[in-house]
Amino acid sequence: MDVQRPCSPRSCRPAAFSLVELLVVVAIIATLVGLMLPAVQFIRERARLTQCANNLRQIGLVTQIYAGTTGGFFPTASKTGNFSYRMAPGLRTPNDPDALPETYGLEALYVQRGFLRQGSGIWVCPSHTDEQQAYQNTYAFSIATVLAKRNPPDQSTTLFTWDNSNFTPGRSGFPGPFVGYAIPVPKRKNPHAGFRLGSAGYNVLYLDGHVEFFTN
Repeated sequence: MDVQRPCSPRSCRPAAFSLVELLVVVAIIATLVGLMLPAVQFIRERARLTQCANNLRQIGLVTQIYAGTTGGFFPTASKTGNFSYRMAPGLRTPNDPDALPETYGLEALYVQRGFLRQGSGIWVCPSHTDEQQAYQNTYAFSIATVLAKRNPPDQSTTLFTWDNSNFTPGRSGFPGPFVGYAIPVPKRKNPHAGFRLGSAGYNVLYLDGHVEFFTN
């Protein structure tokens, strides 16, 4: 005769979740994911912001080395092509059959002088738009007349290089100035829009080599 043994609490558990229990678990997981997602996005953008700032610091270091070899003179507008935003050296303006390989701009100047190798990677902010990154340079630079002075004063308050969101690159291989290369205001996008709620902004390198983050 078969004798039915009493089951233990563990062995008497239901073989599967009920539908209600399953829905509760799914709801809890969805809530946790919703709570964690902003934190993950914040951490990722914080890392990109830090990388962007490090890029600018390296550009600042190279700029100081450049000035040290020129008797205290920094790159002037005439040396960088009279326009403050250029694509990477060697690229050509898209859809322009007469465009020449780019030989102007801050990166081109440093590559030509042997201070940097081409394609070093420090000219692209990882938070910037794909459109800007396609130019392999996302940083604009100053063409202010103060740079023509030997050892310009107030270097800690003089802007030199920053996240570009105002211009498309000047025509490759040709010196400026150019007209009509400004991005319409509604289409301008600061690269670090997701850094903090309500704090879209951009990094700025000053002439003395320090970097600051500005919000709109």
